[in-house]
Amino acid sequence: SLQQAPQPERWVQRMSWQRTLAATAHITMHPAELVGKQRPMTDYRNHRTYTPTKTLKAEKAIKDAFRAAYGETFANHDGPVVMRISTTRPLAKSNPKYWEGRADLGKPDWDNLGKLACDALNGIAFKDDSQVDMGAVTKRPRSPYGTKPRIDIHIEYFVEEYVKEKK
Repeated sequence: SLQQAPQPERWVQRMSWQRTLAATAHITMHPAELVGKQRPMTDYRNHRTYTPTKTLKAEKAIKDAFRAAYGETFANHDGPVVMRISTTRPLAKSNPKYWEGRADLGKPDWDNLGKLACDALNGIAFKDDSQVDMGAVTKRPRSPYGTKPRIDIHIEYFVEEYVKEKK
């Protein structure tokens, strides 16, 4: 059988990026209604595209809540960001009480909730929403009728440092 000749040991320089948690931000809101990001509308008479009013109001509410809590503290952060969003919606009055705790499978969809929050916090919580390299949206089980809808947004800010490792 043939044996492979031993390879000479080479000096190998390893390089990597080290990520460190720099700060966190958390806001809780109780809006009148949970709204997801809606599609842009087109006004064919005036030849223009616009964002629906519900979306604009929901984005403004998120912006105002974040500004009230943190101001412009994180507006210039240019490192990676991890964003977690969780929502709770109450049952409709017409739903039976035993549905409490049931999974929230209704509208808005989870992806539209995430897009709404990212777009609303663009330029306020981070420079651009392209910095969000990991995100999660959780729709919690339905709460009893009469409770207010709730949105929790938790953001983790990281800084990266280039580190050379010698072998």
